[in-house]
Amino acid sequence: MGIGIDIGGTAIKGGIVDHLGVIQKERMVITQSQLGYDQVLNDLVLLIKELQQLSPTETAVGIGIPGILSGAGETVVSCPNLNWQNRPLKQDLERELTLEVLLVNDATAACIAEAAFGSTRGRSSSVMLTLGTGVGGGVIINDRVISGAHGVASEVGHMIMEENFYNCNCGKNGCLETFASATALIRYCQKQLAEGVESDLQADGDFDARRIFEAAKAGDSLALTAVNRLARYLGWAIANISDLVDPEIFCIGGGLSEAGDFLLERIRAETKCRLTYPRFAMPEIVLATFRNEAGMIGAANLGRFN
Repeated sequence: MGIGIDIGGTAIKGGIVDHLGVIQKERMVITQSQLGYDQVLNDLVLLIKELQQLSPTETAVGIGIPGILSGAGETVVSCPNLNWQNRPLKQDLERELTLEVLLVNDATAACIAEAAFGSTRGRSSSVMLTLGTGVGGGVIINDRVISGAHGVASEVGHMIMEENFYNCNCGKNGCLETFASATALIRYCQKQLAEGVESDLQADGDFDARRIFEAAKAGDSLALTAVNRLARYLGWAIANISDLVDPEIFCIGGGLSEAGDFLLERIRAETKCRLTYPRFAMPEIVLATFRNEAGMIGAANLGRFN
């Protein structure tokens, strides 16, 4: 058994996870980030204590953070969704608990869940890309999580691809997540519509990424162009990462992964065209097994890949 916590912008989810990666008990509280760090800290403490009572033998808790951690994994350096900067979360929690606290980036937690129990299980080197509002990433090489000297080694969403028509929330221009996220997909379509491109999407006015994929599958020219564009940049990114660390397998998760093979086949084709050594170094590219529970499962199993 293990205790895993997934901190999101709207909810904090905690679970007791067994040795097979199954969540046996789960609890949730609303993320009250608008009330400040101390309120969220207090809610975390109460949630963890409740889970600890349900599984009193546990000696550690893993927590997935939607932000950047220090190289030592003790401080939340930056977490925009919660308005946190340089918060000593590990120290603050351990002062209130009888458990050791282990922190990890939430996309890395999802990568760990897949490597331990999901689509990349049995592979010593894997990379996960989470495609949602932004693009997150997790990297495991030779059964070890790669976090880097400053904790930012897996920030694949901020790889510079090329100049884009809008800036990333990080302040840079050209980040992967401005080309290959749900936000990027929507903004590209909105831009094309504003410039007079005809599409069935015009009738809706307000549309999301799911609607764009539905339109693309139905043959809408703009939607199909947008999806192909997104897949092209993901193929570039996967090829670049492959040339750098040569993983056996890539796992695609997040909300956009619900498009399934319609998206996956395009990503595979784009990747193969851009690999330096496609004949013998083409990585497998698969969909994630876990969805909303991945953060908890991975956070509860941090020790597997240290």
